Amino acid sequence: MSTRIIFPSAAPVTVLLDPADDVAVTRAALAAHHLPAGHVTVHPAPAVRSQTLGFDILAALGKPAELPGNWGKEGPPVWNTAAAWILALPVARLLVLRAHLLDAECWSRLLVLRKRTGVHLVAFCHTRRPPAVMRTALRHVEHHTVSTGDAPGHLLDPAPEIAPPRRNGEGRWITVPALAYLAFHQDLPTCRCTPGPAGHPYVPERAYAIDQVVHRLATRTAVPQLAAALAIAVATGASASQLSTVHYSHLDPDATTLTLHDPFRTRRHGFTAGCGTYTVPPWARPFLLAAANLLHLSPRDGSLLAGPQHTLPALTAFAEHCRLRPPQPTPPRRKKKHKAAAPPPVQWYDGILPPTPQRPTYEFGTYEKWLHEAVRHTGLPASRRTSRRTRP
Repeated sequence: MSTRIIFPSAAPVTVLLDPADDVAVTRAALAAHHLPAGHVTVHPAPAVRSQTLGFDILAALGKPAELPGNWGKEGPPVWNTAAAWILALPVARLLVLRAHLLDAECWSRLLVLRKRTGVHLVAFCHTRRPPAVMRTALRHVEHHTVSTGDAPGHLLDPAPEIAPPRRNGEGRWITVPALAYLAFHQDLPTCRCTPGPAGHPYVPERAYAIDQVVHRLATRTAVPQLAAALAIAVATGASASQLSTVHYSHLDPDATTLTLHDPFRTRRHGFTAGCGTYTVPPWARPFLLAAANLLHLSPRDGSLLAGPQHTLPALTAFAEHCRLRPPQPTPPRRKKKHKAAAPPPVQWYDGILPPTPQRPTYEFGTYEKWLHEAVRHTGLPASRRTSRRTRP
C-alpha cells in the first residue's frame, strides 16, 4: 500500500472553556478560520451526530457536504475523506465550537482524526467544566484545559484580510481543449514499462482561466478521486481509459510526477502518444495527494483515480458539473430570430474513432487549430508559439 502517509504526532488537545458563551469569543473563532494558513473552524449543526459532524468538517474545508455515489450499507467514508483532505492541504489546527454538545461517537471520531492527521484539536466548551462525555473521551489523551482569559493569543488571532478572488464567471462554461479525449473509452492492457518524460504542447493558461478551473475542482466535490482525475485530464489531456488504469505506484511520493500508460499508442492530435511520465503542476498536487491518502485510509485495489465499482459518477458528468467542456461544434446559423432556446447539451467527442450521429465530430476544428487561436488571442509573442511546445 502507499507509503505517502506518515501519521504525524499530534499536539495535545486544547479544551477552551467559555462558560459565559461570549459571542465575541465565537466571532473570534470564526474569524480565525483561514484555510490557506491551515487554520479551520468548524461550527457543528445543532443535534450533531457523527456522520453530520464529518460533513461539517468537509464543509469547513471548502468541500460540498455530500459524497455522491452508491456506497452500500456502510455509507460514504466521510471521516476518511476529511482526513485525506486535511493531510493533503495541509491543515494544522482544527477549532470545533460547541464541543460540549458532542456525544461519545463524535469524540471517538474526532480523536481518531487527530491521531491520523496530527492536527491540533481545539475544543470549545461553553460550560463551567467539561461534561462527563468529554472527560471520558480525553481520559487517556494528552490535553490541557484553559479559559478564554488564559488562552494563547494565537488561537484566536484573526485571519489576515485578503481580497476575495474574482468569481464573476462562476456560471459560465470554460472550454478546455485537453478534455477533447476525456470520453474515449478503451480496454488498455496492463503495462509495466518505465517510460521517460512525456512532452505535450504548451497551452496558455490564460486561454481558459486556470485559476477558475482549480477553484471549481476544489469546491464542487469532496471526492478526491473525481477532483484528481479531472485535474490530470486538464493537465495532460489523458483519456478516461488512461485515468482508470492509474495505480498508486505510478505517483511519486511528493506527487510531482505521474506515469500514464497507453500501450496501444493511441493517436491524439496535439498530444504525445504512448506511455509517459508527466510533471504534475503545483495546482494539481493537493488533489492527487488527497486521492492517495484516501486510498491509504480506505484500502482496496491499487487504483488511484477510480473509486470502488459503481460508486462514483462519470467523469464527464463531473466535468459538466464544474462547467468545463471540450471545444464544441459550431452551432447552426439561425435564419430567423426565435425566442432564446435552452443551451444545447455538451458534446463529448473521443477524437479518435470515426464520427457517427451519436458521436459527432468537431466542426470547430482540430486541437492544433484551437491552440493556434488561443495563443494568438492571448497575445504571446510569435517566438513562444513555436519554442514553448512543451512544459518543463
